[in-house]
Amino acid sequence: MKDRTQTSPSASAVNRRGLRPRLTLLLGILLLITIWLDLEPLAQRWQQTGGETIFWDLHFPRVMAATLGGIALSWSGLMMQTLFRNPLAGPFLIGITPGATFGVALITYLGATIGLEDTGTQFALQPLAALGGALLVLSIQLALHKKLTQLHALLLVGLVLGYFFGAAVDIITQTAQAQQVKQFVMWGMGGFDRVIPSQLYIISISTLIGGAILSYHRHAFNTYLLGDIHVESAGKSIKNLRLWLIIGSASMAAIITAYCGPVSFVGLIAPHISRKIQGTEAHGPNILTTAFAGALLTLTADALANQLLSNNILPINAILSLIGAPVVILMLTGKNAR
Repeated sequence: MKDRTQTSPSASAVNRRGLRPRLTLLLGILLLITIWLDLEPLAQRWQQTGGETIFWDLHFPRVMAATLGGIALSWSGLMMQTLFRNPLAGPFLIGITPGATFGVALITYLGATIGLEDTGTQFALQPLAALGGALLVLSIQLALHKKLTQLHALLLVGLVLGYFFGAAVDIITQTAQAQQVKQFVMWGMGGFDRVIPSQLYIISISTLIGGAILSYHRHAFNTYLLGDIHVESAGKSIKNLRLWLIIGSASMAAIITAYCGPVSFVGLIAPHISRKIQGTEAHGPNILTTAFAGALLTLTADALANQLLSNNILPINAILSLIGAPVVILMLTGKNAR
């Protein structure tokens, strides 16, 4: 006689499917709460002299940049992991982050040489220099993409470019002056407080374009995950799909790195959290959840960085690493245990 207390596999699957939308909604609610917690202490200064201007010109752009940056980096990580079919992939793997870092190091070091002695001018040019370095790497990748057919070749090219630009940065910093090195190190710590209101438009547009690419090609990207032979069987072009993945992921990572500095762990962790909630690697269900998870990570790190200590602002990357490392370890150990 059957034990009626046991739940059938089909019933368990139905329960899990019903739970996933609720978890996604819960993640969205947590995101809104985190935005409010990040803004609320700043709103208290509204009544102070010049408080309204400071709020809209400095504090509000920082919180919005953290939100958009988390979404863009999480989508970039999702597309990068799809491109290499590797859950540990990120912007560093195709050289975007090292390229942006090289651009900033170059403008910081050569600033005085080309007549940019003013530190403020150099600081204003940092995003353009970072974007130029990232686009240089992207151009090299796109040019080589036409000649390379193997996926591991793209990966190796990205790693080689990363090491090349990393070595160039080491040489530049070794010969730079102390003030230049300090300025470069401050950019390398990452942060959303340097974003000004006008730059939010550029960040928003790049994020929307990347999200549109991800959403439009979501079914083709699902087929791509199954292997090249499945893509060819579906009548799709492998090179075209890889091209869209490179353009979408690299452009979002380049813009965020240019304006906010290198922000670590978000592109790696957010897709993992989303897949854990959705129980699938399909892109359709994971697009929104990945965005929520990424924004929640960056907003939490931003709130802790600016509010944990009254007289100091902590580095964003340090907080994200402290949050991200245990999350990844727990996910990996939990997966192996099952």
